[in-house]
Parts: sequence; structure tokens; C-alpha cells
Amino acid sequence: MTRLVNRDRSLEELVRDCWSAPSGGEARLKATVRELRRRPLGGLTVEDMRLLTRQDVGLA
Repeated sequence: MTRLVNRDRSLEELVRDCWSAPSGGEARLKATVRELRRRPLGGLTVEDMRLLTRQDVGLA
């Protein structure tokens, strides 16, 4: 069965998992992943999705 996903919502909204505020000195990769989790799915590029997948973010 295929479920439709609202591409106007972010990954953070869909999985209902908000990460805590960034700490000082956060690595660039972690900051990028944090920002991508908050971006609407329709705004993610293939490269953005690849990065999230490689970091095992949002995969259930």
C-alpha cells in the first residue's frame, strides 16, 4: 500500500522527533543534517536526500 506524503512538511514534522538546540562547536555535517531535517520535503534535492540517507536520518 502506498501512502501519500505531504511534501510541504519537514522530516522533523513527519517523524515527530525534534532535535535539541545546537550546541556550540557543532560539526558542519551535523549542522547541515539538522537544517535538512527542518526543510520541507519538496525542497530537498537528490543530494540532500543522499546525505540524510548516508547519515541514517529519517529511515524507519
